[in-house]
Amino acid sequence: MAKVAKKLYFDIPNIGRVNSLSGATFNPGGQKREAIMADTGVAGYTEEPVAASCEFKIVNTTDINQDLLRNLVDVNVTVQDDNGKVWVINGAWMTEPPVLSGGEYSCKMQGISADLVN
Repeated sequence: MAKVAKKLYFDIPNIGRVNSLSGATFNPGGQKREAIMADTGVAGYTEEPVAASCEFKIVNTTDINQDLLRNLVDVNVTVQDDNGKVWVINGAWMTEPPVLSGGEYSCKMQGISADLVN
């Protein structure tokens, strides 16, 4: 039986591997497709580009620099699951300042593209 990957690990330049909590998400981006409906049924579809993105929460430890987090732009973020698949989000940026609540920072990032490395 195949192992199901449930964890995501994030490596961020100038910060390193962050202690992300359960529930992180990664979207490699690509094309969003929507059906075009005619009176006779589906006539085709349109495409709209979608940016690569990730969302994660990290614990507020003494080594986390909130100022550095909020100012992240043009970095290559490595995303790895616990099955060993590795992606790189190219030219990533923090989409909004990280919110601190209950001892956790909520982080949202987007990037130009994501490439499967391994």
